[in-house]
Amino acid sequence: KRTLQEPFLNVSLPLKLSQQEEDSSLASRHIIASSSSAVTSQVNTNTSCKNNVMNIQHCLDHFTAPERLGDPIECPQCKRKTPTKKQQTFSRLPKVLCLHLKRFDAAKNKKITDFVSFPAQNLDMGPLLPHWCEDDTAAAAAANGSSCSSSNVQSSYPKIFYDLYGTVNHTGTLHQGHYVSHVLVQNNWYYCNDAHISLSKESDVLNCEGAYLLFYIRRT
Repeated sequence: KRTLQEPFLNVSLPLKLSQQEEDSSLASRHIIASSSSAVTSQVNTNTSCKNNVMNIQHCLDHFTAPERLGDPIECPQCKRKTPTKKQQTFSRLPKVLCLHLKRFDAAKNKKITDFVSFPAQNLDMGPLLPHWCEDDTAAAAAANGSSCSSSNVQSSYPKIFYDLYGTVNHTGTLHQGHYVSHVLVQNNWYYCNDAHISLSKESDVLNCEGAYLLFYIRRT
């Protein structure tokens, strides 16, 4: 096992459904496609549909999930090439956490417009610390006949809560658009659109189109 620590200013999160929802969505599309090619063209593959709304926890879980590398890598101990996994975790959490939702897909030349839900309070980052989400921990738990996702493990990790205090939203396309923001000041939300600032509501913040940057502050 090798560990490399890197500082970060923000965390860039790919927009991805939870694996269970993704498998379900793929399965349903496969069934429809196999039953009628005429129906296939009408299948809605937009992941922001009501039953498959992404949330920020799905994105964080995907970000910290183990990823199997394509080519075997030589082990420095046994000198043999073995299958290798890469995993990103948070060794130390900052006071201010900036989450960047990767909406611009240059490879496909499009903007991802899917709605992503996120909490105004109680974003718990404790489970994403290395001791609780590293692949080695999961393997050890499995060897002991338990699971890292079991309730006893979930109840034992440290609770590290973050509360939302600002957002940046993007409307438009990959090539042109406009940014607006919301900011929390003395328990009041404000909507900022260029030079125009007005009072807003928490519900408007959580449902605003095109969330792009989320700013959380660690609760003391």
